[in-house]
Amino acid sequence: MTRSPGACYPQGDMACDALITGISGFIAGHLARRLVAEGQAVTGVGRRPPEFPLPDVTFVPLDIRDQAATEAAIREAQPRAVYHLAAISSLQSAAEDGGARAMLETNVAGTWNVLEACRRAGTPAVVVASSDKQYGALAKPPYDDEDSTAFLNGGVYELSKAQQDQAARMWAGLYDTPAVRVARLTNVYGPFDTQWSRIIPGNIRRTVRGEPPRVTAGRAGEALREYVFVDDVVTALRALAADATERGNAPLRRADGKLARVAFNIGPGTRLPAAGVIETVQRVLREEFGVTGPAPVVQPGTPGVFEPGSQFNRTERLASLVPGFAPRPLEAGLRETLPWYLEYLAQNAD
Repeated sequence: MTRSPGACYPQGDMACDALITGISGFIAGHLARRLVAEGQAVTGVGRRPPEFPLPDVTFVPLDIRDQAATEAAIREAQPRAVYHLAAISSLQSAAEDGGARAMLETNVAGTWNVLEACRRAGTPAVVVASSDKQYGALAKPPYDDEDSTAFLNGGVYELSKAQQDQAARMWAGLYDTPAVRVARLTNVYGPFDTQWSRIIPGNIRRTVRGEPPRVTAGRAGEALREYVFVDDVVTALRALAADATERGNAPLRRADGKLARVAFNIGPGTRLPAAGVIETVQRVLREEFGVTGPAPVVQPGTPGVFEPGSQFNRTERLASLVPGFAPRPLEAGLRETLPWYLEYLAQNAD
């Protein structure tokens, strides 16, 4: 039976190449577009459909907190690889009523449900999107992805990503199927991200609208962070899926009883404070696109939101896995990002 790119068929007819959880997220959308362009059949699952259409992706409504529904979706799709990107990532949501519970249930229990569903379905490979936030507040940057230091301190989001990360690595030590890789992402930016609380999309919008960008006072504003372009993240996720399929879990297990070495930091290797990020955004807007905005203002942090200090990573292990992998500098990534925002904001002035 012939299938067109992006078309998935039920089990017993033809399996999917890839299933992506959290398909409404902007990273998931970029990954789906890349996979479809490669000719892969893609299923995307999530609590809501993508904000921006993915016409060649089969959408299946799914809340990964529902174990039975998660198992049914993965069993039906029979994917060769699962990219687990579903998460609650807004730090502000943890401070809302019931937000902490929803974050832990989604990020931790939801990951467990996905891994167990893949084990029962015989899915060959799973890539779990984690975060450098999982290192916690007391780890010392640059973070080493070989570090097995237990999570020590932080907020609800950091706790949820640490437990997700540890569960995935434990899974790789216990089972041969699925082969697991963990992608510890730094701050990701790029087109189609409309989570305006994030520093890059939020301050692009403010500058374009003639509003002053905002710099958080104190530790959060002074901390050094890394910002990685979404297309480079997609390249890394694809490489991790290929590595999982090729090598499995066994070579990365440890004889000392510690968690399997299946986690890889993904970042650009360059670090900036918040003021430096905003200055770069405004400079590229001004010099490349003729958009001039007001100077930033300093504001206090959001009450109830934990703010760690500097966070940046060592990425040698990923570089050894993906020879020639060289994430774009922030300026280059912004040149590819800003045309989309300028068009989107012109069409959505409200």
